[in-house]
Amino acid sequence: MFRKKIFYGWYIVGAALVLIIMDGLLLYSFGVFLPYLNEEFGFSLAMGSSIFSFRSLVLAFSLTLAGRLVDKYDPRVVVFSGGVITALGVLLSGLATEAWQLYLFYGFMVGLGDGVLYITGVALVSRWFIKKRTLVIGIITTGIPLSGLIANPLTAWLISSFGVRNAFFALAGIIMIAILSAFVLRGYPEEKNLKPYGEDDSNSNKKEPLNNRSQGNGDWKALEAIGTTTFWLLYAMYFFGFTTFLIVVIHLFNFATDLGILPIVASGAPAAIGVGSLVGRVMLTAIVTKILESRKVLLYCFLLQGSSIFLLIGIEQTWAFYLFGLLFGFFYSGTVPIFPALLARYFGLSALGTIYGFFGSSYSLAAIGGPLIAGYIHDITGSYLYPFLISILFCYIAASLTFLVKAPKRKQKEVHDIATISP
Repeated sequence: MFRKKIFYGWYIVGAALVLIIMDGLLLYSFGVFLPYLNEEFGFSLAMGSSIFSFRSLVLAFSLTLAGRLVDKYDPRVVVFSGGVITALGVLLSGLATEAWQLYLFYGFMVGLGDGVLYITGVALVSRWFIKKRTLVIGIITTGIPLSGLIANPLTAWLISSFGVRNAFFALAGIIMIAILSAFVLRGYPEEKNLKPYGEDDSNSNKKEPLNNRSQGNGDWKALEAIGTTTFWLLYAMYFFGFTTFLIVVIHLFNFATDLGILPIVASGAPAAIGVGSLVGRVMLTAIVTKILESRKVLLYCFLLQGSSIFLLIGIEQTWAFYLFGLLFGFFYSGTVPIFPALLARYFGLSALGTIYGFFGSSYSLAAIGGPLIAGYIHDITGSYLYPFLISILFCYIAASLTFLVKAPKRKQKEVHDIATISP
């Protein structure tokens, strides 16, 4: 008796999950580092937040570049190179003695290298899976909530036990070990003489890789996709949703400690976001999306994600922070895997890396403005009330945009042009 061989795409899923956990580690840990950096370097809250905003500005460029590189080159080389740059940036941040060094090491180097960690995984699993695509994207993007579950308590423990600088060194070491998973990656199933999971047997005679654009397979080119109203509506929804998410994640720890909650206890609220997200990924991507249309899932998730923030405004007690984290994480988690799945459904796979790389810049724009503006408002008012109200409003705006999204249609001339070049 022979055991059925495991489809290699599942190894891609495992490697992508590890890489996205590292991406989430960088995201969540900064909120814990922030008050300590502010104290050591004499930053205001807005000034400290601007380091994260600068990193996100660089990340906007990096995401677009990473998507393009993944479409053209071996993902093993792309990801490992980006991971080394990221780890080196974190390591050097632990040696920084001046503010400009933090901007260079954490802002520029981490922002430049980090772009490949998330984009690559989503693009690759979309190529390897036709059946269960939304599910596998949901699995790998659990890396972000998994990071939320461990990153804040881990970072808080490292800082309290060994100091801020040694915490940076430890995280750099963790990243270097994790990026070894890059060597598992392969760009297309054809490189392993396989077909995408779930591809019909009737297509088994197709030997060309999915990125061979000369075949006229009907997939959209990147510029075509970016020029559609549908793309920009999804882009705006992603921007508003992540502005809310990043304001909360970056400032929640500081908000809790301002209320006198002990740091190790305060780190539990972001961890609760991770727990809620893990549960939400399973229920909302594997179950609810089978019952409800994706845009309805987005509508309900954005509405309820925003509404959960009222717990922070109305009840300033530890149990409310933890309940908020569970609810906020649960509904946030439902939105993340739906966007790349919709992009793949609407525009095809040939240029998905480039399309999703540009799409990911909406996250960077949210990260540039959201935490910085929230920190500035707090510096002026001494309160997080208005930043949290803005966060609620942005989620509600994202929810309203779901009513406008529909599948894009090519102009007649574009369809004719594709037909004439088909063999």
